[in-house]
Amino acid sequence: MYNETFFVVLNINNIHKNNHKTNTMAKTNITTLLIGVALLLGTVACGPSLVIQNVDYSQPVESVLSPDNDNIVHDQRYAVKFNVSPVLNEEGTNSVDNVHLIRNDAGFYFVTASGFQNVYVFETAESELQLSSKIAITTEGLGEPAFNQRQDHIELIDMATGDTYRLTQEGIQ
Repeated sequence: MYNETFFVVLNINNIHKNNHKTNTMAKTNITTLLIGVALLLGTVACGPSLVIQNVDYSQPVESVLSPDNDNIVHDQRYAVKFNVSPVLNEEGTNSVDNVHLIRNDAGFYFVTASGFQNVYVFETAESELQLSSKIAITTEGLGEPAFNQRQDHIELIDMATGDTYRLTQEGIQ
């Protein structure tokens, strides 16, 4: 009987020690988990802190692109590819021989073509170009448009008429 009582007391002490170890481990694991979550949330909330300023996105020379059968234009030199159909629809036509494209230093794309009355200015978004502004140029339509990159603007020349326009993403200067 004495040995059985000693064994029960010894087992109760072992159970208490094991429970204490388990509780201590659980508290340590929970504390570690909470610290990890706090660090993760702090990092995500702060976001990236590296910013490169004064980036010049400009293309020095316009691209003259021929749409394919699906009205896709692809400028391999500057790595841009898009469907020009929405612009053609806006201009009231189904096709053009060439699309003229240039990008200014702020990163806006300028798009026009022969016969267009407007220049379309697009800004980039994730996997899309969003219309920023539509610049009315002429009611007769451009004859032979050509873009040039200038210091503080995009120059549009209609080679057919000799008319010149100073463009920014906001409009004609």
